[in-house]
Amino acid sequence: MDTKRIWYSPKSSLTSADTVHQTLMFGTLHEIRSIKNSIGENVVKKLFLAHPKKIYTLPALNFIKNFILHITDPVDEQKYLKYAPRHIR
Repeated sequence: MDTKRIWYSPKSSLTSADTVHQTLMFGTLHEIRSIKNSIGENVVKKLFLAHPKKIYTLPALNFIKNFILHITDPVDEQKYLKYAPRHIR
């Protein structure tokens, strides 16, 4: 994948949840296509759903969920939206 790194660590693996989330939220469509082709769309979906990150805006989350990853099942938006209150236990 020939892209500039948009995430914070130069040692990130393509299969890390942080890399996937940072690319989905802040990457270009070309970078998103590259990561989907490199590690597979199913792996990207699995990492997106198994390791939610609170970095998304509502329009971005809906675009990524519906058009990029084609997820038809509902997701808990509170786990993904950066403006949603955090659950403190």
